[in-house]
Amino acid sequence: MIPNAALLVLTACAAPLPGFAEPQQHAEALVEFTPMRFGDGDEYTYDQEFFPGAHYDLGQLDPAELLGQPVGSRLARHEEVVQAFESWAATSDRLQLSTYGRTYEGRPLLRAVISSEANLARLDELRDAMARLADPRGLSEGDGEQLMQDLPAVAWMGYSVHGDELSGVDAALALAHHLIASTDADVAALLDDVIIVMDPCMNPDGRMRIVSQIEQSFGYVQNLDYASMHRGRWPGGRGNHYLFDMNRDWMTGIAPETRGRWRAVLELPPQLFVDAHEMSGLDTFLFYPQAQPHSGEYSAHVQRWQSVLADAAGAAFDAFGWGYYTREWADAWYPAYSDFFGTLNGAIGMLFEQGSTDGQALLRASGEVVAYRASVHGQIVASLANLTALAKHRDEILRGYLAERRRNVSDEQVAADRMFVAREDGSGRLERLVRTLTAQGVEVERTTAAFSIDGATDVFGRVHDELGLPIGSIVVRVRQPQAPMVRAYLGFDPRMSREALEEERRQLERGEGSKMYDVTAWSLGRAFDLDCFWADGVEIDAERVVADSVTWPGTVGALEGGGIVTSDASDRPATAYVVDGRSDRVPRFGALALERGLAVHVATEAFDAGGRAFPAGSLLLRRHENVRVAAEEERARFVSTLDGVAREAGVEVHGLDTLRSPGIGPDLGGGAFQLLERPRLAIVGGEGTDRSEFGHLWRFVDEELRMPASLLEAGSLGNYDLRRFNVIVLPSGAGSAALDAAGELGGWVEAGGTLIAMGSSAGALAGSELSDVVRRRDALDRLETFAWLVDRERAARQVSVDLAELYDGVTTQEQTETDADLAAPGIEAPDAKAGDAWARRFAPAGVILRAERDRDHWLNAGARADELPVFFSGSTALLAPEGVTVPVRLGAQGELRLGGLLWPEAEARIADSAWATVERRGAGQVILFADSPVFRGFWHGTARLLANALVLGPGAGASPAIGR
Repeated sequence: MIPNAALLVLTACAAPLPGFAEPQQHAEALVEFTPMRFGDGDEYTYDQEFFPGAHYDLGQLDPAELLGQPVGSRLARHEEVVQAFESWAATSDRLQLSTYGRTYEGRPLLRAVISSEANLARLDELRDAMARLADPRGLSEGDGEQLMQDLPAVAWMGYSVHGDELSGVDAALALAHHLIASTDADVAALLDDVIIVMDPCMNPDGRMRIVSQIEQSFGYVQNLDYASMHRGRWPGGRGNHYLFDMNRDWMTGIAPETRGRWRAVLELPPQLFVDAHEMSGLDTFLFYPQAQPHSGEYSAHVQRWQSVLADAAGAAFDAFGWGYYTREWADAWYPAYSDFFGTLNGAIGMLFEQGSTDGQALLRASGEVVAYRASVHGQIVASLANLTALAKHRDEILRGYLAERRRNVSDEQVAADRMFVAREDGSGRLERLVRTLTAQGVEVERTTAAFSIDGATDVFGRVHDELGLPIGSIVVRVRQPQAPMVRAYLGFDPRMSREALEEERRQLERGEGSKMYDVTAWSLGRAFDLDCFWADGVEIDAERVVADSVTWPGTVGALEGGGIVTSDASDRPATAYVVDGRSDRVPRFGALALERGLAVHVATEAFDAGGRAFPAGSLLLRRHENVRVAAEEERARFVSTLDGVAREAGVEVHGLDTLRSPGIGPDLGGGAFQLLERPRLAIVGGEGTDRSEFGHLWRFVDEELRMPASLLEAGSLGNYDLRRFNVIVLPSGAGSAALDAAGELGGWVEAGGTLIAMGSSAGALAGSELSDVVRRRDALDRLETFAWLVDRERAARQVSVDLAELYDGVTTQEQTETDADLAAPGIEAPDAKAGDAWARRFAPAGVILRAERDRDHWLNAGARADELPVFFSGSTALLAPEGVTVPVRLGAQGELRLGGLLWPEAEARIADSAWATVERRGAGQVILFADSPVFRGFWHGTARLLANALVLGPGAGASPAIGR
């Protein structure tokens, strides 16, 4: 830092500038100015000691020396945090430092293990002992007692997984120094009883994004406004590089930061898992216990000790006279939070929510001015109180931890003998699931022989009396050390208590909004659209799957299993090459091939070739279209390019020596193969756009599909030359910007562009000049017409011709009347508008619904079945008029809900509505998704629809010009 009173001396250039008189010899221009001092201004200094009366080893780096001012009085940059921990690792015998991964932007993720010198000297021994407690199979009661006699408890202390929740990182810096450098007896005793695993900055990329924004917006005059742009702007620092909310990523590990943390936690299983956050700066401090609803995976052990730890933190806050509270809004329902991950691993999950000041003083509604350093102090006090309580109750907590882990592997738990099974379907999603589970310590088996089970329940709730499963299916049994994780991640339909539901209903009835903190439904089997089941356990022939044997599909570079294979015995050069459309890697192959200038077709029908059956959605490359010069070197160049693309995408390309199909499908040279157009993609983001949805889309396109994409600013959408693109995607929140530029976008679509809108943006476009699709609320006087169209659509998928009626005029079946009554149940509303407004009040916060799909439509290329689980949130109910195609439609009332909280009013309102629509407009098309198909990056079943829209859409759904 430059001292506040610095004088900068600017010396004039030695040579005169053109047109200016030569300066006097040795003249100097003196400009006196004071650089800005970031953080709390002098008038808002918070000088209360973090650790009053503490004594320190002066040989350990004081981070205040590194920062140039007191710790917590300004934002520490990530490189300063790294420098401090590296210094302590080199000089202290109380800390072992390692990196458990790197961020997308290359920053190190630190794991600091802090404890007594004696504990660290035998850390490997202690790690082995903790692993035996975590998996107590074969551990006798006596051996367990012996292990726990001198075993320290383990605390995982994670700070600022949301990068713009800043105080946690600076608190970690101060707390780590205190624990490492203190010479006081109380700290030494704490470190004898506890091993502290500190993750001091869980989101370095997000933190540095917001730190830069705050510093760039800083001024000499302190701005105390909590909502000022001085405290950040879109997209802020909440998410990682791709704007992922990593506090919702623990279940699936889409982010590499999360996957690294999985491994770090499993290596030294904790009994306490602290997750330090921030909330509104106008608030005080919240910690657990949680509000309702509570998941069934929150045991009595966890709930008991959460209260004990809350009492300890409350007493510490009372001593300072600070405000705090518990149980108001942070619930215990969604299993992908940081602290919930800790709980699923047997720890006591604890959340801290400190009122945020964003690195500078802030004015609260009461008139209190809160310095940033004061918010840092709050995080420190809560952290130290929890660590002290853990040390105090070490024996009881360890015994409770072991008892919980024993219960996981015993038959005491409910449905202990249940198991989850899934069949391979060619999509590659089963490997994704195996990788996701095994990397978190879940035991997964792969069958080595075919078998059958009775009474299996599938993802749509249907029970199969006898179900045959082939070799290579996967089995996940509940009875294992990670039993809570198995139930939480793979269960089809977790249900809330009556108490929680009644409180939620009261709030909604009174118009006070929902208490639901996040989505109410999840299921990896459904999100991955797998052919999977729950059944009673049976003996099977199977072997354990090892985590390291599973690749990560998002890996940049070549993926396993790719390349050209020859299906024919002929030695002649292949006439055509085909890629099986079932794999989710096919869109990646298509995007890469088109980017490299190859001519690619998509099959609109299933066909046979080379002794194999290929589904619709498979890709075809004809040699004569890609080798335009009859020369051996040209053919070799094409084959080499094709093989490289196949390896990078991880797909097999089958070489064929004929375009003739010997089966009932089309020959490979005809119109059943639609020529694709190279996607030239733009994604709209910026102020007003949902940053998480934008990030989910951006990562999917960039990391999974490997497609180049321009990122456009929503507010300037009408100013871009849109002719450079043939696909534009609008995430939620970008709809109003699209309407402002409707003239330009409309002309672009008419000329052949593919416009894709999701969620609220789809709702904004509905009924506008850009789309003939309408929102239900805008078509209440036409509901009977739309209901009739739905009936006609369903009838077209179940055609049955009655010959007697057709030729002889004899009616042999009753005519089914159209049920057009879509009114919400209960008290009849005075009019349709009021009834629809009332029903919207009960819009779901995030549920899993059954959808029907048209497998003949190109958007559904790679479809496994006629039904599809989809994610849905909010109140956007899309109705498609005649002429608009509905490739994916929500199910009928009474058959709609698969998982989550869906009130009857909401079900009646959104049943039969469109989840995905495609409409031709001139030479182009508009595609609407009622919700994001790539929600949080793990809805792989619906992500395939988006991939098809992006890669196939410009050719299969639009009409590109010839000869451009």
